[in-house]
Amino acid sequence: MKAKRSQGEKIFDFFNIFFLSLFGLLCLYPIIYITAMSFSDSWAILEGKVWLFPVGFHLDAYKVVFSDGNILRSYLNTILYTVVGTLFNLAMVTCAAYPLSKKRMKGRSGISLYFVFTILFSGGMIPSFLLIQGIGFYNTIWAVTVPGAMSVFYMIILRTNFEQVPDALEEAAIIDGMNDFEIMTKIYMPLSKPIYAALTLFFAVTHWNSFFNAFIYLQSKSKFPLQVILKEIVIANTMNDLGTSAVGSGAMEATKLLSENLKSATIIVVMLPIMLAYPFVQKHFVEGMMIGAVKG
Repeated sequence: MKAKRSQGEKIFDFFNIFFLSLFGLLCLYPIIYITAMSFSDSWAILEGKVWLFPVGFHLDAYKVVFSDGNILRSYLNTILYTVVGTLFNLAMVTCAAYPLSKKRMKGRSGISLYFVFTILFSGGMIPSFLLIQGIGFYNTIWAVTVPGAMSVFYMIILRTNFEQVPDALEEAAIIDGMNDFEIMTKIYMPLSKPIYAALTLFFAVTHWNSFFNAFIYLQSKSKFPLQVILKEIVIANTMNDLGTSAVGSGAMEATKLLSENLKSATIIVVMLPIMLAYPFVQKHFVEGMMIGAVKG
């Protein structure tokens, strides 16, 4: 039998749903606006007519983006860097989180402090560049996947999750003759699938959107990820239009509107794969963050 809800509870539910819905719309509107701009006529953008739906629907901006022959190759490069980088991240945080979750490990506090120290201080860009160049990683896939392989923040979250696994499971595994590696891979990791799903999403998004390392450490255009190629497309088209700006104010306005239209299309191209993948891991994402963030 349903309990009767009080007037105060009904009012609270109403305002709760209202404000959460409003907040959701505020988060969704920029995506809708950018999508509408990417499909809209350039003059409609300049005159401020675009709001929720495309005005003067066309695909000119997307034709400019995909007319570059390097787009497909850069897409494949980005997928490769994302997959390899994510696997590196998961392997590194797992190998660090598992031993640090054991109270029997000697020097655990000191080693944990050493990891945390790297969050606060780093060598800087020039020493990092010299290091990458010195070890032979410059202009290779390793330059964009190895430097960020260890994430201390996510390692701490995973370590907290491992600490919640009952010790009795490990004791039973030791009696059965398992070593530490087998315990980690056959007991701890399978029990931590939700948090691994969340970490995989975080790492994949980071690598997919990564721009700076590729811009600094990669020299060959054939190895550029999608973000660097799209940046070049936008700059190249903007500069080409600027070359015609001396004709008059009309050409200058065309430069602005083409640039805005093209930027909107490139944003959609970059974020679409992540947006399509997120719904499939959303359930594990929320569950994993709750498990790793709260120590029971």
